Amino acid sequence: MGSAAPLLDVQGVTIQYKTSAQLVTATWRVGFQADRSDRLVLLGPSGCGKSTLLKAIGGYLTPTEGEITLSGRTISGPGPDRVMVFQETDQLLPWKTVLQNVAFALTASGRASGQNADEQAMIAIRTVKLEKFADSYPHTLSGGMKQRVAIARCLAMQPEIVLMDEPFAALDALTRQQMQEELLELWSRSQFTLIFVTHSIEEAILLGNRIVLLSPHPGQVKEIMDVNLDDPGNRFHGRFDELRDTIHRVLFKDVGDYVI
Repeated sequence: MGSAAPLLDVQGVTIQYKTSAQLVTATWRVGFQADRSDRLVLLGPSGCGKSTLLKAIGGYLTPTEGEITLSGRTISGPGPDRVMVFQETDQLLPWKTVLQNVAFALTASGRASGQNADEQAMIAIRTVKLEKFADSYPHTLSGGMKQRVAIARCLAMQPEIVLMDEPFAALDALTRQQMQEELLELWSRSQFTLIFVTHSIEEAILLGNRIVLLSPHPGQVKEIMDVNLDDPGNRFHGRFDELRDTIHRVLFKDVGDYVI
């Protein structure tokens, strides 16, 4: 980390919630930081609180203990400076076209209106190479194309941070690899700040420049690793296998059956 203040600062965050039977501690005193243009991945087994942390950064959950700040301001609720892409491919409004879906995010948030919203939406749609489908409805699109629309909707908002909760997990293997490559290409052009949740070690190494390793429930930070690949996304980089082995060793200390 540089000497400048981080864009995102997660400080000692514990998140608890009540069920009908008990009080559940999802995370315990988690802390990490992200600078501008970081690609920070939260990695850990199912149930370690990855998605819970992402929702807290999005402002949808309030920490029981600790604080999350963005540009020095405490996050106290959702805002257009943080936009989420979820795992589900049906997160688009089915009665609106691709263009209308992306423009709606801009008008609903007050970021733009009318023709200006359509123009900004079209720029984002071209960025994800879906301009030929601007007038198409979601039911005519593949799963990968729907996720591209969701990403376009994010980019159109020009948020400070893009939050992604296992956005490619529901896609087939080939489409997932294509979407990973396209996400890195988009990042190389726009240099947006990305917080990405996954339980795939390979995906974490491919997409992150830093990885926060979380322990099993309740989630705690076990280690924060720098990826340092000269060519991000290169599955054949010599350091790739080294990182994968190291992550396995760190996580398998506590996890008997780790989902890759």
